[in-house]
Amino acid sequence: MRLMHLGRARLGMALPRYRPQLRQARERCLLDLFEAYALASSTLEELQREYPARKELIAEYQQTCADMQAEVVALLTLTDERLFP
Repeated sequence: MRLMHLGRARLGMALPRYRPQLRQARERCLLDLFEAYALASSTLEELQREYPARKELIAEYQQTCADMQAEVVALLTLTDERLFP
């Protein structure tokens, strides 16, 4: 449960335009993505603090986080379209 809330909050920071939809999201697929995003973004944050930096791994996690953000936006858009056709 804590991971879901952390992921939702981090996505809210990364995607400010979608904060209202993120707060209201209850679909299982989105809640699962929130948890996965919490793990990926936390790992990215830890990698960015390491010295020496593992640039390839950082880039991989940055891409993973960006991909998850895009997937969340797509799912939120689909949810909105179903609610307001």
